[in-house]
Amino acid sequence: MLSFATLAQGATVRLNDGRVLKGKVITLSGVADDPNSTDPKAGEVKVAPILLVDDGLRRTYVGKAIDVKEVIEGDDARVVRLRPWQNVAEHGGGMMSVGPSLAIEPWDKFGRRRFVMQAPDGPLSIIQGMTEITPDYVRVEGLTGARRPIQWDMRLATSSIPRDQLSAILHQLIKDDDYEGRLQIVQLYLQSERYVEAADELDKVGKDFPDREELGDNLRQLRQLSARSILREIELRQSVGQHTLVKKLLPRFPSEDVAGETLQQVREILTEYDQLEARKQLFFSKLSGEIEKLADASHQQLGKQLLEEVKTDLTYDTLNRTASFMQLVDDEAMTAERKVALAMSGWLLGSTQALDNFGVAASLMQVRNKVVEYLREDQAARRAQILHDINELEGGTPERVAEILKLIKPPEPLPEDAKKGIRFFDMHLELPAPSGPARYLVQLPPDYDPLRHYPTILTLNGHGYRPELQLDYWAGGPHPTQGRIGQAMRHGYIVIAVDWLEPHQAEYNYSLREHQAVLGSLRDAMRRFSIDTDRVFLTGHGIGGDAAWDIGLAHPDLWAGVIPFLARSEKYTPRYRDNASHVDWYFVDGELNGDNIEHNATQWDFYLRPGIPATLVEYRGRGFEPYHDEIQRLFDWMSSPGRRRRLPPAEFEVKSMRPWDNFFWWLEVEGLPERSMVAPETWPPDRGTRPTQIRGRMYETNKLGVFHQAERTTVWLSPDFVDFQQPMEIEKNGTRISPRDRNIEPDLRVMLEDARTRCDRLHPYWAKVTD
Repeated sequence: MLSFATLAQGATVRLNDGRVLKGKVITLSGVADDPNSTDPKAGEVKVAPILLVDDGLRRTYVGKAIDVKEVIEGDDARVVRLRPWQNVAEHGGGMMSVGPSLAIEPWDKFGRRRFVMQAPDGPLSIIQGMTEITPDYVRVEGLTGARRPIQWDMRLATSSIPRDQLSAILHQLIKDDDYEGRLQIVQLYLQSERYVEAADELDKVGKDFPDREELGDNLRQLRQLSARSILREIELRQSVGQHTLVKKLLPRFPSEDVAGETLQQVREILTEYDQLEARKQLFFSKLSGEIEKLADASHQQLGKQLLEEVKTDLTYDTLNRTASFMQLVDDEAMTAERKVALAMSGWLLGSTQALDNFGVAASLMQVRNKVVEYLREDQAARRAQILHDINELEGGTPERVAEILKLIKPPEPLPEDAKKGIRFFDMHLELPAPSGPARYLVQLPPDYDPLRHYPTILTLNGHGYRPELQLDYWAGGPHPTQGRIGQAMRHGYIVIAVDWLEPHQAEYNYSLREHQAVLGSLRDAMRRFSIDTDRVFLTGHGIGGDAAWDIGLAHPDLWAGVIPFLARSEKYTPRYRDNASHVDWYFVDGELNGDNIEHNATQWDFYLRPGIPATLVEYRGRGFEPYHDEIQRLFDWMSSPGRRRRLPPAEFEVKSMRPWDNFFWWLEVEGLPERSMVAPETWPPDRGTRPTQIRGRMYETNKLGVFHQAERTTVWLSPDFVDFQQPMEIEKNGTRISPRDRNIEPDLRVMLEDARTRCDRLHPYWAKVTD
């Protein structure tokens, strides 16, 4: 009989961010420790702040103090393990480092393939064979038969083996008349949560062994598991706003042998969509009726403009903006003007900010249009006139403009020739001197709605790889009729791939041009696409990972998380490491990626200490490659409820060694001390050169303090952390720089210029003080 219980597969480690790791658990004092020899020497008191979880495929390192919630012991005795016989190379050279692959042949039915990689003395061809197949990983070893037998033990995710190839291997290993063996195949699929394959295989077993009546119950249970899996996928797509797809999937939901509870959940989702559509149509009908009652022709015309706009733009995700209007539309004591004002202001400011004054609501329409015009305008003189016009309007207060900024569509239109595929755009921009022109690619998720804010992945390619491959990694390869449909699309992410490398560039240069290419592309994308600026993740492979690590440390206030693949800590990154505590980290590397593990070990030990939320994943027997195996776990990490850009901390201290690393949350400085500045092209620095420290502090008395040795200071202010209704004090190195004779008030010009240049419309600054 089959077992449908969830297996522990070793210990279960629950992390504070909601992730669950399973495998063998070891405590270590450092990343460089041998996980197979962790006992302290005689007389040694071992400090072990790092927890390692080895699931056979990879080793995951986390800090015990900050990341681990609980460890539940278990075993993996019931995990299916199939062991094909192979002629394993027991003599010959050991694999010390795995370089980029040149060719990888498909697996044959015996679980063997040829792997060709770049070696120092030219291409190296290796025969590999599967020696263990489990639900989570496949163990692959070097075989005899090649010109140079290589001893090599690597692990691959079982899910990465193509379905047809895995099926052929399993059926070559287990004969068709072996009933128990055939059930082992089903159990393997089941433990892998590959329910479709498990059901297909079990159906074939039932046809080959018709006298086994117990298989019918197993097949029904598998169908229920498969149905629940489909339901989870529907719920995921619904949660990320892919309603068109969900409404297509719901009527096709399987019903055979599916539990009534599951079918009831499906019916409830269908009913929910029917109710949302009914609410939407009722809103249109009610609003149209109230507009027709307006006595003033100009008011009626404005109301019709609103109705036309909402009929085009209202979605299930923005339906909540209509709540105040719908609550009061049937109140006979209210005039049509007041009701339409609720609809108009709720659409522009959000339902909780809706008001029933038609004159103010009408001015808000003008303010919204003027704000968009301002954000698009390149000429300073014209922007000054637009600002004057906004100030003259009743609705043009800083408080209302801030709400409008949050709810408008991205202000800049897309160039007509930018679209190159299904939801795929090729964007070009001009960066400030000395950088010049730049390019980035954008892949949008299905059902993209410019009025919804999307988490975003900004990814950097490595040497020898095109930015299109970064889109393929995160969003899947392009499908001719559906576009990219990979993991980022499933989870509702925008993916931006920056074309940041110059021709023939083989290493990251830590330069101003590279920083401008990355940050400039992000800001340009924020002008044109609806990006959730609290959930932007920076990542890269190879030297793109080097860049992500450096830029993540140089600008920790911009990112919800940083994900360097195959990266090396060089030059500025060790000296900036104190900045790491302000952002979350997820490192991915391979055990045989040259000397990367050894080279980075000291830095990773620092990141895994208390105070820095960091995860390190080391794949066993693997080298320089993309690591598609990790992508689902990365989305689990990025989708954790608390994985957002940090709010401005009550106190921060950061380090800088470059003039352009000068903006941190609400503090901007210029003229950093020359003795601490080191141009990338002059590296290494002179002996004794130290980074300059920049510190900011919020006090409970509506006071801000900054401490640094720069020549000029700009303190940016927001109601997120100061109270504009109370006297405010700002000090630089203990000396007051804020005015004594007046209160600091919100400044609409500062707000709009900040939204135009920094492009964060969700968190604009309202005022600034410069010394």
